[in-house]
Amino acid sequence: MIRSLSELRTRAAEGRRRTLAVADPTGEPTLRALAEARRVGIAHSVLVGDQDRIRQNLERLGIGADGFDIVPARNEEETARLAVRLVRCSAADVLVKGSLTTSVLMRAALDREDGLRSGRILSDVFLFPFGPPDDSRLVGITDGGVTPRPTLDQKAQILVNGVRMFHALGVERPRAAVLAAVEKPSPTFPASEHGQLLQRMWEAGEFEDCVVGGPLAMDLALSPEAARLKGVSSPVEGAADLLVFPSLEAANITAKAIEYTVPVEPAHAVVGGTAPILIPSRAESAQARLNAIALGCWLIGGES
Repeated sequence: MIRSLSELRTRAAEGRRRTLAVADPTGEPTLRALAEARRVGIAHSVLVGDQDRIRQNLERLGIGADGFDIVPARNEEETARLAVRLVRCSAADVLVKGSLTTSVLMRAALDREDGLRSGRILSDVFLFPFGPPDDSRLVGITDGGVTPRPTLDQKAQILVNGVRMFHALGVERPRAAVLAAVEKPSPTFPASEHGQLLQRMWEAGEFEDCVVGGPLAMDLALSPEAARLKGVSSPVEGAADLLVFPSLEAANITAKAIEYTVPVEPAHAVVGGTAPILIPSRAESAQARLNAIALGCWLIGGES
């Protein structure tokens, strides 16, 4: 079981070196992360975009261009299309967004004929360390990147995607908390009804190799003491590995609040397609991007 992001980076570096297809890698944090991934042996990168600008930025940062392959592209749409094609034809293992607009990259990735669809919904899982230093673990937030307002069926698929990521991290029976603002189902809060229904689906055997509880407020999902004080009983009370949020907006805001107020250097990846997709925020650091690269590379062969 991988319990920290530093362990994830180490394990990824010890495994087979993967190949990244990076769309428009012109920003400093992206290029520094790619150089470090190359240095420690996690991944080799194919850089797609304006080759003159890419080379100029590498030179400005003192990073040698010789260790990278560069594929020229004329505009954002062609950059996205070529990067996706590299992954689709198995010339690369992981798709990575550089300075390209997320919507442009995801439009190419979601193309029904030439994209990276697998028949499952795509969803983003954001990993952050949680707990005391001597007993910390990784906790996931989903979905903060793809589906704005998931239906019950979509939320079930998002849950499965997250569970499969935790299986790849070595957690045999991940505990998934379906979050809502209240602990009792209420028509006023549709997420609370989703939580109850998803727990019932798990009880009926529809989700394998995991534990599902809901609806739960976030304090009950992460704090055994909060569950005790509130007198709430749940299969995952105070011990959740995966937090399934009501909406993209709620998940995204919470993830960024954790990232910038704790603060932490997280990792996140879009899963559910034929290959991991990394869509870091433009404000994310080189370290957070390196963590995401390690996660994406680790998931190759580990996520089914």
